[in-house]
Amino acid sequence: MNARRRHLRAAACLTLVGLLACLPLAAAFGSVDEDDMALRLSAAERALPPDRLPDLDASCAALMDEDGTLWFGRNADDAAQIASLTKIMTAIVAADWLDASTMIEVTPEAASVGESSAGLAQGDSMTFDDALKALLTASGNDAASAIAQAAGARMLAQKGSGGDAYACEAAFVEAMNAKAAELGLENSFFANPHGLDFDAFAQGQYSCAADVATMLRAAMQIDLVRANIGFSQADITVQRDGAPVTLALENTDALLGSYPGACAAKTGYTLAAGPCAATAVNRGDGHEYYAVVLGSSSKPQRFVDSAALYDWAYANRSSLRAPISDEDIAAWGERVAFTVAWFMEGW
Repeated sequence: MNARRRHLRAAACLTLVGLLACLPLAAAFGSVDEDDMALRLSAAERALPPDRLPDLDASCAALMDEDGTLWFGRNADDAAQIASLTKIMTAIVAADWLDASTMIEVTPEAASVGESSAGLAQGDSMTFDDALKALLTASGNDAASAIAQAAGARMLAQKGSGGDAYACEAAFVEAMNAKAAELGLENSFFANPHGLDFDAFAQGQYSCAADVATMLRAAMQIDLVRANIGFSQADITVQRDGAPVTLALENTDALLGSYPGACAAKTGYTLAAGPCAATAVNRGDGHEYYAVVLGSSSKPQRFVDSAALYDWAYANRSSLRAPISDEDIAAWGERVAFTVAWFMEGW
């Protein structure tokens, strides 16, 4: 980049600082852990007062935007169990191998996974589009395994081999970890397509809040997945014993349909993971945010925390056209200096 370009951008930043110095302070949200991160620097390092970051209950949290910028993190890179948030990766990988109209059959192995279920029975068949609803709306472990086995069979066939349901699912899990590497997830390992983490399913799997946010961002860039991850309830049709059967699916999320702009949600819970959630909000202003909370103290609290992250984002972020720059620059309340410095480091 030439010197004139750098000088123009630096001048634009200085002008932006002057403009934003007159803006009112954003609303306060309470106490903050000094280790909470704003743009990858801790609150203590930024000397942020207690009212500048969201007050959260969750042990781990992350807030990312459509560009992949991690605006907030609490222990965001710490290894944790993510329960059914795993299904976001299942959807991503399956979409590489299956079309919306691909028929998915429920094997005995898929029907018998247990725990969270979409109500699928052995021998049921449905389109991949409906299977995604069973996966993402009802959080069906049965749907997760059925999808993984169908996609895994195609993976093995491409290699000139085959196998039973377990071999197909193992091939799919291998692809999940390959996709994790492709997406740059440095703190994730997947052992199954549904996220169960106890008894026979406890196989060393883990992820972190920042990686889940990256996963959700990637999922929202896939049209078929995006179209199926935002239902508070949905009906699907399966073929059962030669006749169509309608299954009513319910999402345990509390933001869809109630929080402004909520457009995607995946919830999860196991004893090891605690209540967790990965959600997205888009208010049509050119920005989309992805909030992840892990290890909340209760199932309702995960949504309180998610809303707090979004409230903080919308209360603090403003996007202004710099007077002599051709780019929008994001700035946060009175803490303009560190935000502008972060952008300058990226130039």
